[in-house]
Amino acid sequence: MSNDYENLLAILGPTNTGKTFTAFEKLFSYSSGIFGFPLRLLARENYDKAVKRIGLSNVALITGEEKIFPKEAKYFFCTVESMPNNISVECVIIDEIQLSADYERGHIFTDRILNLRGNFQTIFLGSLNIENILKKIYPKISIEKKNRFSQLTFLRKQNFSKLEPRSAIIAFNINKVYEIAENIRTHKGGTAVVLGSLSPRTRNAQVEVYENNNVDYLVATDAIGMGLNLNINHVSFSSLEKFDGKYNRNLTPSELGQIAGRAGRYKQDGTFSYTKEAGNLDPLTILQIENHNFDNIQKIYWRNSDLDFNSIDSLLSSLKKYPIHNYLIHKKNALDEVNFRNLINDSEIKRFLVSKRNIELLWKICQIPDFEKLFNDNYLLLLKDIYLILIENNYHIPEEWINNKVKKLNNFGGGIPELSIKISQIRTWTYITNNHNWLKNTYYWKEKTQQIENELSDELHNSLTNKFIDYSSKFFIGEKKFLNIEDIFIKNNNEIFLEKDKYGIIRGFDLIEEKKIFSQSLFSISNIKKSARNMINEKVENFLNSPLDSINCGDISKSKLKDDTFIYWGDEPVGKLKKGKSIYRPTVDALNSEYLSSENKLLVSAKLQKWLDTEINESLHPLNKKLDENINSEIRAIAFNCLENFGNYPIEKFKDILKTISQDSRNQLSKLGIRIGAKYFFIPNLLKKKPLELCAILWKTFYQNNIDYFLPLPQDGRVSFTSEVKMPDDYWQSIGYINIKNFIFRIDIFEKIFFLARQKLKQGPFLESSDLMNPIGCNSNQLKDIMIFCGYEYLIISDEKKLYFHSKKKKETKKIIKNKSIKKIDKTNNKNKTKRDPNSPFAVLEKLL
Repeated sequence: MSNDYENLLAILGPTNTGKTFTAFEKLFSYSSGIFGFPLRLLARENYDKAVKRIGLSNVALITGEEKIFPKEAKYFFCTVESMPNNISVECVIIDEIQLSADYERGHIFTDRILNLRGNFQTIFLGSLNIENILKKIYPKISIEKKNRFSQLTFLRKQNFSKLEPRSAIIAFNINKVYEIAENIRTHKGGTAVVLGSLSPRTRNAQVEVYENNNVDYLVATDAIGMGLNLNINHVSFSSLEKFDGKYNRNLTPSELGQIAGRAGRYKQDGTFSYTKEAGNLDPLTILQIENHNFDNIQKIYWRNSDLDFNSIDSLLSSLKKYPIHNYLIHKKNALDEVNFRNLINDSEIKRFLVSKRNIELLWKICQIPDFEKLFNDNYLLLLKDIYLILIENNYHIPEEWINNKVKKLNNFGGGIPELSIKISQIRTWTYITNNHNWLKNTYYWKEKTQQIENELSDELHNSLTNKFIDYSSKFFIGEKKFLNIEDIFIKNNNEIFLEKDKYGIIRGFDLIEEKKIFSQSLFSISNIKKSARNMINEKVENFLNSPLDSINCGDISKSKLKDDTFIYWGDEPVGKLKKGKSIYRPTVDALNSEYLSSENKLLVSAKLQKWLDTEINESLHPLNKKLDENINSEIRAIAFNCLENFGNYPIEKFKDILKTISQDSRNQLSKLGIRIGAKYFFIPNLLKKKPLELCAILWKTFYQNNIDYFLPLPQDGRVSFTSEVKMPDDYWQSIGYINIKNFIFRIDIFEKIFFLARQKLKQGPFLESSDLMNPIGCNSNQLKDIMIFCGYEYLIISDEKKLYFHSKKKKETKKIIKNKSIKKIDKTNNKNKTKRDPNSPFAVLEKLL
C-alpha cells in the first residue's frame, strides 16, 4: 500500500450534493472504468442510465445475483462486493466509502479503498466524516468537498396523521414497517414499501409506484439511506434505534443524517422529524443533522484479503492477521468466517479438507449470503449440503438435485410472508448460478432462477400494492386531484364510480353509500366525501336558483300514513313536512345530511317553505280568502267552518239558517267559491286532483298516526273508489269524499245524484236506473247505500230491481223491508186501507204488476 497516489480523488459531502452525478460524468471521460455501489439496486439504476447513453454492448452489470457481461464491455457497474480485481480499467469509482466503518460490510469497503485502482484515476465518494481516515491512508489525496444543494430543517414531533404528502416514514423492523404501512393506507390512501430484504426488482417496482405519484407516502427501513434518489420532501423516524444483528442500539447522528438527508431534492429544501413514540433527540444531534456536521470516523474495519488456502491452519492464520495501522480495526467474526469455523469441525466435511481446492471450495460456499437471514443451523445445513453435493459429484451440482430445490419455489401462491421467503430462497440459487461454475448448464439455470425471482418479485409487488395501497386513492393524489371530477362521478345517474366500482349515489343533498363499500381506506372515503360535498354544494346553488315549480311532493299515492312526507326537487327528496301551528301551516325542514352545511340547510329549508306556502296559497286559494268585514254573522259562521274543513262541511248544522238566507248572502258564499248542496257545503275548485292531494298531505301531517297503509286517494281522476283502509270521517271530508261501507265517492257527484233522485221523486217512487249509477260509478247495492244515506227507503220487486220512495209510515215500511214479501204487503194493505194514495209505492206496484 503506497501513500503517494497522485491519481486519487475523494468527492465528499452530505446527501443531495450531486456527488454520484459528478462521478458518473467523470467516468465517461475515460475509455474504461468500474463503478462500485453499496446496493445492487443502485448498480442496476446506473447501469440502465449508462446503457441509454453509450449502448448495451459497452456496459456490464456485475452483482451477487445478476451478471450482464458483453465481451466488448468497457464500463462495469457493480456492487462493491462484486467489483472485479482482475480487469484493468482507466478509472475506478467507489461509492459510500464511509461504510468502511460498518461492522458487517466495512472490511470489504476498506479492501476496495486500499487495493482497487484505476490506471489513470481512482475516485472515492462519501460523507465528510471519512476525510480524516482518507488523509491518514493517503496524505496527498485530492479532496473535493461539495455542499448540499438544499437546506435540511428539523420539524417538531409529528403523528402520522399530520404528515404532508411526499413523506417517507422510517422503521427498523419488518413488522413495524407493515404496521405503519397499514396505518398510512387507512388514513392516507396508500404507501409504497421499501425494505432491504426485498428483491431489487420488487424494491424498484415499489419505488416506481412512489415516484409516479400513485401514492404520496413511502414506508422504508434505513435501506433508503444509501443512494436512493427519491422525490421526498420530509423524512419521519418512527424509531431512533435499530437491531444491528447483535443488539438494539441507538442510531448515530451520522446514520440519522444519512437517512434524513434523503429529504429534499436538488434545490428543493427538505425537513425531518420523529414521531412521539420514537423518543427524543437532543438539540445538539438535531443541529449536527441540519448542518451535516458529524464526528469524524476514527477507525475503519479491515481484514486480510491475501488468504492462504494450503491448509485449514494457514487459512485461519491468515484471517487472524492484524493490520499495521491503528486506524484499522481487525474484523473478527465476519459471517463467512463464522460459517467456515463451524463447518470445518463437521465430521462429514472434515475428512475432505485435505486439499487446497477443497478448502477454497468450502470458503467460497461459506460466502454465499444468508438471504433468508436465518441466523441458525438451517443456514449451515444448506451450506453443508451444497459442499457435500459438490464433493460427491466431481465439483458439480447434479441437475436433478437443483431442480428439486428450485421447482418448489416456482409457485407464486401465498401471502406476503410466504412470497418473501420464496424470494430469499431463490436468490440463493440466483447467486450461485451467477458466481460459480458448479452447474454444467450454467446459462439455463441462471436464466431459470432469474425468471423465478422476477416472477416472485412481481407477485410480491402486486401483493404489497394490493395490501398497502387503496387503488382508488389515485384519484385524490398528485397535482390533478379534484380537477377531473367526471372521472369519479357519473352525473347522469348521480352514481359515484371509481373506475368500475360503484361507491354510492347522490340523492338529493346526501350521499347514499353502497352497503358493501369496496374500499376500506378512510383516505379514499374522506376524499370521496370531500368531492361529493363539492358537488352537492354546486347542486345546492342550482337548487336555490331553480324555479319553484321544480319542487313537488312526489307520488302522493305511494306515501304511507305513518311515514314522513317528503318534498322532492325533481325526483330526489330534499326536505320533509313537519306539523305546524295549524293544519294549513306546516313547516318544512331540509333533510339532514353531513354534506349540507348549516348555512346551506337554512337556505334550502327557506326555499322549501316558500314553495309550500305558495303551493297552499295558490292551490287552496279559496281557503285563504279574507272574509268581507260587511258579511253577516250567519254567513261568516258558514264560511269559517267551511274554510277550516278544507271547503267541505255538512249542511245539517246550518239547516235553519239556510231556510231564511237571503239571495245576497247566497251570493257572498258563491264569491267565496262555496256551493250549497242538499247535504254539504263544498268548494268545487278543491275537488280537483292537485288541491285534493295537497289537502290529504296537510291532513296527514297535522293528524299524525301510525296506520301502516298508503294514503287512500282516488286514482286517475276517479269520482269514486273502494278502500279497506279505516280512516276517520274527517279525513274523507278533508279531501271532499264520503265513505259509505268502504265505497268512497266525491261530494259534488253525490250532490248531483241526490238532485236527480229528488227530481225523480216528484213523479213518485222511482226505480234504480243507470242515470243514477253511472255518474258516480256504483253498482245497485252501492246505490242502495247512498239512497239510504240520503233518507230514502226501498222495496225489491220481482226482477230484483229496487224501488225507492219516501214513506210517512216508517214503522210499516220497516216491517215491509224486513219481511221483503210483496204478497203479504198487499193483503195487509187490503184489510187495513179502504183508500190508497195514488203516489204510494203500493199504488205504483199495482200498476207495474
